[in-house]
Formats: sequence, C-alpha cells, structure tokens
Amino acid sequence: MKRKFALILSAVMAASSLPLTAYAANFKDINDVPWAGAETVINSVADKGLLSGYEDGTFRAKNNVTYCEAMQMVYNVLVKTGVAKSMDAVEAYAYMGTLDTYQVPKWAQMAVAYGLKNGIIDMQLVATKFAGGNTAATREDVALLFGNALGMYYDKEKDAAEAKKFADYWSISGERLVQIDLLKRLGVVSGDNYNNFNPKKNINRAEMAVMLNKTNGILTEGVEESGTITNITVNENKYYNFTVRMTQGGTENVMATLGQMPVYSGNTTQTVALSSLNKGDQVSLIRSGNSVIAMRVTKGSTAQSKYDMTGYVDSYKNDSLSFENENTGETVKYPIKSGAKIVVGGQTVTRTQLKTLLDDHYKEHAYAGIKTTIEREKKNGNYEDVTYIEELYITFTNEYTRVGEVKSFSTNSVNMKFIGSSSEGTYYFAANCEFYIGDTKSTAAALKKLADSGTVYVKVTVNADEKVSKVIMSEDTFDEGKKDTSRTYKVKSLNDKKLVVEENKETTTFTFGSTNPLDNITFYGYKNKDWENLGNVDKAEKFADDTDDTMYCKVVMNKSNKVTEIYLSTDKQAWNKTSDEKRERKGTVASIQNDVLKFKTSSVSYTMLDKYNTKDSDNTIKIGSTETQSKKLLTRLANDSAFELYAEIVADGNNKVTEVDARLTAATGKLVEYDQDKKRIKIETSGGEYELITTSKPKLTDEDDKKFTLDDIATSKYVGEEIKLGFNSSGVVNQFTLVNGPNVGSGLTKVSGIATSAANGLQVDGKSKAYSFLSERKMTLRVYGSPTESLDTVKKMIADPNVKVYVEAGLDDQERVETLNVYIREAAGELTSCDSDYIRIRTASGNKFSLDLPGKVKTCNVKGLKQEDLEDGNADNKGYTVKVVLTDAGVISSITG
Repeated sequence: MKRKFALILSAVMAASSLPLTAYAANFKDINDVPWAGAETVINSVADKGLLSGYEDGTFRAKNNVTYCEAMQMVYNVLVKTGVAKSMDAVEAYAYMGTLDTYQVPKWAQMAVAYGLKNGIIDMQLVATKFAGGNTAATREDVALLFGNALGMYYDKEKDAAEAKKFADYWSISGERLVQIDLLKRLGVVSGDNYNNFNPKKNINRAEMAVMLNKTNGILTEGVEESGTITNITVNENKYYNFTVRMTQGGTENVMATLGQMPVYSGNTTQTVALSSLNKGDQVSLIRSGNSVIAMRVTKGSTAQSKYDMTGYVDSYKNDSLSFENENTGETVKYPIKSGAKIVVGGQTVTRTQLKTLLDDHYKEHAYAGIKTTIEREKKNGNYEDVTYIEELYITFTNEYTRVGEVKSFSTNSVNMKFIGSSSEGTYYFAANCEFYIGDTKSTAAALKKLADSGTVYVKVTVNADEKVSKVIMSEDTFDEGKKDTSRTYKVKSLNDKKLVVEENKETTTFTFGSTNPLDNITFYGYKNKDWENLGNVDKAEKFADDTDDTMYCKVVMNKSNKVTEIYLSTDKQAWNKTSDEKRERKGTVASIQNDVLKFKTSSVSYTMLDKYNTKDSDNTIKIGSTETQSKKLLTRLANDSAFELYAEIVADGNNKVTEVDARLTAATGKLVEYDQDKKRIKIETSGGEYELITTSKPKLTDEDDKKFTLDDIATSKYVGEEIKLGFNSSGVVNQFTLVNGPNVGSGLTKVSGIATSAANGLQVDGKSKAYSFLSERKMTLRVYGSPTESLDTVKKMIADPNVKVYVEAGLDDQERVETLNVYIREAAGELTSCDSDYIRIRTASGNKFSLDLPGKVKTCNVKGLKQEDLEDGNADNKGYTVKVVLTDAGVISSITG
C-alpha cells in the first residue's frame, strides 16, 4: 500500500497546556445497537466531532444517512484529521448557485462544494442524489465517497481483486468496484455473515460510525507494512541499507541516513538509533508515496534506552561534555562515566576518538542524545548527587532546529522563549531564509503580522553559519515542546523534594532537583470551577494538604523528560474542563463551520461555546455595524464570501472562545434599501439579506465616475445594483461605491432564475409571467461560458431542452428585458469539434453551441476521451455524446458521457 502524502510522525505526543481525557458522549439509546463494541466506536467518533447525536441525547443508530450527511461526514474527517484544509469560502462561492438550484441544504453546501472541487463527487451525482437533501444513501455510494477521498492519498487497483471476493460483487455498480476494493484493503469495509457487501442497501448511522472511526485511524496513524530485518550494511558510518523480508511476501531494501530517518520503539514515540537495530528485529515500515520515511521496531533486541536529553554539543574537555538542550536552550555540563557507551555516526568509539571526531567536524553541528545516571558521591566531606553520561549518541549535521514562544519578531530576527524554560534566545535570518505559516510558504512581513496578533510559536532551522535558513510559525505549540502523560494519578505526597503518586497500586516518584528543576515547573490547582496558577511548590503543597478528599494530578513533561507542569484537583472531571490560560487572537476570519472558527492567517481552530445561544449568557458576542449580536449572525457573515469579517477573540487553554469582538471591514452586494433617517442600508448577497448600520453621511464613490447623491441611492432606481461598502474602525458603514452606476430608466427591477422560452422573450423558474426582449440594438447582453454575443443564439439556448441557462434580467418600467446576463449551467449533445479555446456540441434539437474551454477541466469522465484530446483537438467528430457542466462563473467544471 503506497501512501501519497507524508505521514506526520512526531517525536512526542501533541501537546496542550492542559492534558485532557476525552469525555464520552454517552447517548441515551446506545444500548439499542446490537453489535459488540458499538458504544466505544460511536462515542469515539462523536467526541472527535465526526458525527453528532440529536438534541434529545439520542444517537438513533438505525436511522438512514442521507447523501448530504454522508458528504458532510467525509469532509469532517478529512479536515479534522488535518490531511485536508477547510474549503475556501471564495472557491465554494462558485458552486453555491448550482447547489441552490438543486436545493442542496445550506448546512451541507460547503462540504458538497469541497467534494465537487476535489473530484470526490460529480455534478451528476449531486443532481440525482443530493438534490433536496433528503435522499437516503446506499452503501456503494457512500463507499464511492470514502474511496474517492482516501484515493487522494492511497493507490487504487484497477483489477479490484479484493472487492471481487464479496459473494455479491456482481451486484456492485462497475464504477464503484475500485473504491470498494480500496476500502476493503484498508479495512474500512467488510462483508456480512454471508460475505455480502449489500451495495444497494441504505447505510445507517451505526455503520457510518464504523467507517468514520476506521478512516480517522488510517488518516491519523497511517498504514504500516511489517517485516523482519535479514541483513544490515553500513557505508561511511552514515548510510544504512536494511534488507527486510516482508510478512506479506517478498523483500524490501530500505535506505536510511543517520539523522534523517526516525526509528520508533514499539507503539511509543520514543526513538532509537539506527546503529541499535539488529538482524532478526521485527519492524513495520511507514511510507510516504514510494519511499519509507520511518520504521517502527515491533519486536527486537534494541539496546538503546530512550534519551534523557537531546541537543547539541558545545565542547568536550577533561572528559566532560558541555551540552545545549534543544528544548530548553539551557547549557549543561556532565562528566562522561567511565565505561560509558559512545556511538558516533553509528559506530562505537573511545573517548580519544570522540575528541578527534568533534575536532574534525568543527564546522558542523554535533547533534547528541544522551542517557544519564545519578550517583551519590562524597565531596568535601558531604554527599551529593552527581549526574553522569552513561550513553552518548552523536550524529553530525549542517543544521539544527530550535522551538519556542515568540517574544518579538522583525523582518531580520526573532527572539523566542524556549519551551519548558525561562531562557530566551535571538536568531538572525540568512539572506535566503524561507518563511512558513504552518505548512504554507509565506513572507517575513506576514509572519510579523501573525506574531503581532497574539501568542504564537516558532521553529527555526539554524545553518552552519549560525543563521536561520527556515522559519515556521504556528499558533499551536510544536510537538517537540511538551508531551502529555495522559495519566491521572492519585497524589500520595508532595513537597519541595518530590511528588509521589500512585496508579493501579503502583507508586511513581518525580524527584525535583537537577533532573526536574523546580524553577521550570508550573503548578495548577482546580478550585472555584476553574484552573488557577498556584505560584510555587509551597502553595501547591498547601493546596494538596488542605483537603480530606482524594487529590488527583496529571504531569506534563518536555521531550527531555523534565516536568514542566503539574495539575492538581479533587475533581476527576476537571481534566475535561477549561483551563484558565487565555489566548488572544485577532485577524480576518476565514470561516465558521460547525461552531469552529478559523482565521485566514492561522492553522489553529477555535471552538465557539454553546452558551452563546442562551439569552442570559455572560459571554456576549459583539459585531460592529449590526444591532443583532448572535452566533448565528456571526457565522453567516463569516461564511458569506461577500463580506470580510475581522475579529478579536479570547480563548481558553482548550481553544474554546470566551469573548468575541467582530466587525466588518468590506462588503459587496446588491442594494435592497437605504434609509437615510434610520441610518440603515440593506444589501442582498448569495447568503441572504443583511441590514447594516451606516454613518450619517457615508462617503460616495463611483467606479464609472457618474455623479450621484445619498438621496439618489435612497430611490428605487438603484435597487438591485451592485454596491461596495466601506467601514470605519468601529465596523460601521462609512462609504458607498456603485460598481456600474445608476440603472437606465426609472423603476428598473431585476428577476433571475432558470430561463425557459416565451414569445419573443423568456420566463423565469417556470413561472407563467413572461418578459419580452427589447431589440438587440437597445439591449445590453452578456453571456458567460460561451463566446456568443448574439441574442438569437441565446434564444436558441433558452428554448433547447438539452441546455440549462440561468439568467439575470433587468426590466424597464414596462417590464421588458433591457439588460440580460446569461450563465450557461449545463449542455448535452454530440461533441463535434474542439481546440484549446472552445468545445463545440450539437444537441438533439440540432442546435450547435460553442462553450469556453478553460484549459484543464476538473472532471473529464468520458470513455476514450482524454484531457489532451480536448486541448489538441483530437476529439473532433469521433461521435462522443457528452454532458458539459459549468460553474456559476461560466467555467467548465466537468465533461461526462
């Protein structure tokens, strides 16, 4: 199985300010599901936000899933696992008109648009199965959705050998076989007790929960292939070649370079050295595309224990190693124990050889992992603890990384506070430095803007000249910083020397001192229904002692296994509750989907609280330029591409939004009404009508340089015209800009919809009322999707049953069509010719039409017809019968046949 995208493997578990334990949904009717393990699976997907229950607390496992619901769930699992980005609102807007035509519910349109854009579904499926939003989905069609989604990352096999093992495979639609085959090979679907897939049966919510749970696991954990190491060769003490006999048959040669391929111990994130692998070790290979990017030792004799610390060697003198911790930025000095194991470049060396190698590689960074031991020794008549290095593993590299919280950022340098430490460091950028926000390439100016918007974190890559060659900025902590033990302990005792805890009757002691400096540990206590910083260990000890109830705790450590945070509570449910950490964020909102808010310059998601829906909530939302303050309105504005919404939020430690202060900064729509006295303007966008507050005298501008006044805008002759709105710093409208100037003729109104033919005119949306055309000379005509400018051709299109045309008609005071915008939505017929600019078809009515060909068509699914045939004109007169679907902007999105 070949993965087509890099599986992100971190050296530690993803960190958070407060360790959390997932809180199970506990649906009231969970026992109604007949199969074993149902409760765990259903609660798991519900907790992950992949599938929700009903308001009455039930899950209703036997209810059928509709096509719209299925696409929404597929979209959820792709976005929430992080393998796909949320659909851009601007891109989605191109599909909204068509989805409205097919009556796809508003709540599903973003997910359906994502499916169309990425080839998971096509417009024909939307028109036949998604229309109306209430059609129950079949098992084979849901498999199509999941198969196409996973097919973006995993290879499909045309012979569909696994799918053909189902007893009823013959009843599976031919075009669905390869998707079902992929899902079977990945373990997402299986047969019933009689090995039937039952493709035509409707899928219910319980079955959907299973598919979501398995897909989530695949996307987050990957698919690994197992085998046994049969041979190892090493070149130049740096390049390893492992011969692995695969469990499923055959052998694989794995090339690995020191410092570039992680090797994990068992199911942990603990790494071991390449040099510690031996023949006979059982491993699993983790792939990206055709390459192995990591290995996992599942059973073997790896001699290396986990590192106590990792970082970079400063110097080696008098048998002591000066060492800079890569996580804390602190420099420590430890003597090397007599008889210590020293491995450099995969080879065991002596102390003398170590010094020679460090001198020879003085231009490189010596990256080291060390294991320490503490021995009690008598010095100057007193006993004290001495930390020795007992295992040392070194590789040489031309660069190293640093991670921390940004304290200040300029276009030349960054100052950061190292995670798990009070130390700070400043790094200067190289001339060719690359800048990223998350995994998106950016600029230093954009990173500075993000740094100024709130708390952010940074990872820098430092080259051999001690200059930064790469900067990655994120609102979330990087994995290298902390790890969540995710264990809840009972506290036995706590003082300034140690923390003693118990779990399952086993005692664990966390000793404070050189290995866990108290100065670097923050103590939190849960009281008064919130988390509070206790200040120091003395207050934490008092907090733990001042109760007769059982005290519980969780411990957070950094990658070097040093304790950084300790959380204390008598309430075991406290871990599911909000921490007191506050994070501020400001910027332009990208979207709010399913109560999850995202900024355009951010990779972090923020959850809107349910309490915003209550009238007596202390947590209010402020939206400048509107009188209504509600989460519903905020969501509409955020997702309507006609608006640009700026927001300043405060979120708790779990990224749950507690305060919102939002304002509009730009808007475009059709003028509905302007009331000067009430200082209100109402506009219409694709998302509906909005009433906004204006200043007393907004500034007037016109892109066509036509003169007009506020009194003019208040009259009906501007109704329906496109207008741009400007806003002041309070989010109040202070500027009107007319895009096309005033309408021609008083009382001009507009109608729009799917057009049908009428005597010398048209009807809209099947209504009986007809509107006649003015002469072509007097009419303004624009056609989108075709090079024609002829009214006669447009009339043929409207009259042809094989062509679907959407129109926007401007009517004069006698209700005659004076302006006409024509959008071709669909056309079906025989493909007669094509070139790089146009595709030409002849419909069953004998009409010939030319359609704009925009280079690459997203979906070209006609047997025997290839994309290059369209562009090169090789499809001419070959008898293809095709259906062409266009976007709202008149661009071909798919050609099917």
